[in-house]
Amino acid sequence: MDFEKIFMPFSNWKVVLLSFLGATTFWFFSALGKEYNTGIQYPVEFVFDRDSLVEMQPLAEYVELEVTGGGWDLFRQGFWFGSDPILVEPENPASTRFLTRSTILPIVRDHLSEFQINFLYTDTIYIDIDRRVSKKVFLNIDSLSISLDDDYRIISKIQLEPDTAIIYGPTSFIDTLGSDFTIPILSQEIDRNFDRFVTLGLLEDYNITSDPTTVKVTFEVEQFDNMQLPLKLELLNFPEDSSAYPSQDDISVSFYVQRSLKEDYFTEDFKVILDYDMINKSDSTAPAIVMIHPENALEVEVFPDTLKILYRE
Repeated sequence: MDFEKIFMPFSNWKVVLLSFLGATTFWFFSALGKEYNTGIQYPVEFVFDRDSLVEMQPLAEYVELEVTGGGWDLFRQGFWFGSDPILVEPENPASTRFLTRSTILPIVRDHLSEFQINFLYTDTIYIDIDRRVSKKVFLNIDSLSISLDDDYRIISKIQLEPDTAIIYGPTSFIDTLGSDFTIPILSQEIDRNFDRFVTLGLLEDYNITSDPTTVKVTFEVEQFDNMQLPLKLELLNFPEDSSAYPSQDDISVSFYVQRSLKEDYFTEDFKVILDYDMINKSDSTAPAIVMIHPENALEVEVFPDTLKILYRE
């Protein structure tokens, strides 16, 4: 068997490959020497003072156009060296709302001077830029919005350090702020004294910032227990001849108190009255009213809260 004849085609593969590469390279460079009409998306970059101005909506990233140019220029701009963006610098960014084709086209032609601009498909670029301003506000916290664990309550004044801040942002946002700014407490089911640095909870968009960025918030909490004590009613304005009297003399008072103070409350600390002058004549009932209770007793209620008035025959 003649192995040399069998493997001869394979021994020439390098020659074939080099010939193919040579032909391809010749075609490639020949093609680049011609002119072409083509549609492209060319990047744009807006130039403005980003310390004093804020981009409210994303600005256009490119313009669409049709150009005529040499293959080498198109290749260089699109594939090889990358494209330097067209720099667009609005004369008054905070007042300018859009740029039309007549404004954009000269900027494009000046930047792409090596090309013939046949048509600019982008006819309008919309702009939403706002001035960045600042405002000093007094800080506070809505205690009712704080999430506490079951039966826990705040027992101290809420302290903020510092209690003022300067907020920076676009005019359209700053103008919505009042003189007071409420800070949210995001912690959930708090069951111990609070002593943390918290953020102001500002929007993360539009380059809104504050000085300081965080505030130290402190307050004390304690668990509260429900207590009930029996009380004797104090009657007011009832007939001296006892012809009218309540259906019962004893009631119960219910209240919440700090667990550490449970032993400090007594029946004598409360006073509940039943006033005959407040009788509802339609059903002969009168409300039981808590007149005196300890300052730290919360959600004080009496049971029953309304009593029937009876009359002797």
